[in-house]
Amino acid sequence: MNPSRPDPQNHVPKVALGDGWGDADGIASKNSGRLGSGLPPRRTARERPAPTPRTGSTEVAQRLEVQEISGSVVRLNHQAPAPLKVPRLPTFIERPPLEDHPERPRGENRQWGATHRRPNHWILGAGVLVVAIVVVTLMLLPSINAPNAARAIQAPAVAILEEKIQGMDVLNVLILQQPEAMQIFRAYATASHVNDLVPTIRDGHALRETLRRHWRPKELSKRWAPAADSTWNVLELSGHPCGVLEGTFPDQTKYSAYFILEDGRLLLDWKATAAFGTASFGQLEKNTGDPGEIRGEISHAEFYSSLFPEADYQSYRLLSPDGQIAIWCYARRGAVPNQVISPLFHKGDLDMEVQQSRKVTVRLEQGPDGALPNQWLIGDVLHLDWVTP
Repeated sequence: MNPSRPDPQNHVPKVALGDGWGDADGIASKNSGRLGSGLPPRRTARERPAPTPRTGSTEVAQRLEVQEISGSVVRLNHQAPAPLKVPRLPTFIERPPLEDHPERPRGENRQWGATHRRPNHWILGAGVLVVAIVVVTLMLLPSINAPNAARAIQAPAVAILEEKIQGMDVLNVLILQQPEAMQIFRAYATASHVNDLVPTIRDGHALRETLRRHWRPKELSKRWAPAADSTWNVLELSGHPCGVLEGTFPDQTKYSAYFILEDGRLLLDWKATAAFGTASFGQLEKNTGDPGEIRGEISHAEFYSSLFPEADYQSYRLLSPDGQIAIWCYARRGAVPNQVISPLFHKGDLDMEVQQSRKVTVRLEQGPDGALPNQWLIGDVLHLDWVTP
């Protein structure tokens, strides 16, 4: 029989009013007399026996002594209390006074920040000394520059002179004018309007209309300037002392700027600098344009025809300033133009070598009927080289 299964026939009796199931002590007293045995009385906490440990088969009863822990407990790692911090009291120690020593540099002493004025006579003396040095330097400048000037005239890269130089005083002045010439040419090369050119150009006011028709801006940066190593040549051309500044533009094209002294002023010869011509070589090649003033490089030639026989004419080749176009020019033998040009290409007693070409400014004339378009007559030699007479 499984005791865990409930028995439907075994009912729990109902509790009567006289039953004492809620009074455990009463039940115990009633049953003690009747049964003779019962539950022992409840012990207090102090009467309860301590558990006895077992060692083998022998039981040893021991009482545990309980010691109440009070507030005075000896702690491990006891540390002594830190000493009290005493605030630091600053003490002021007065700095000893500095003694003045003339050889000691002046610093933060008792006189630091004070204004030290020099006596006026020292200032006046220094000014007089500076003026005296400047005056003496200016007086000695010609003698100092004389050897350099002589070497400059002899050196081809610095100054090139023609035979029988006249006006040496002007040439000596021109030698010292390179810085001013560079400034003038810079203003010319970077100018954007004709009015900017007129004040610095020889005969600028007379050439105003010509400049309007033929001059074109270089379109260079305003910061551009000739190189410091630009060549400055001083020479006499067509009886006029002049200086020639030579160098290159940013696009590596070469320039030759001509300068002259006029009434003590250094001026740019625009016609020579621009190799001005009343007609372009492109026009002359087609036998057109105004041939009244043409600049180019002339050289001997041997090109003759039935209209220009060698017995009557001397043949020349005239090259454009940019070296791109050449035309044929003829000078009648015995005429003035040929007498001026021909000696330039003949070796003389004092000439060391024959020149291959020479810059000239000429007036051309149209050839006879039947001549080729690029054949011209030399009517006049306006001047040797390109400078304006």
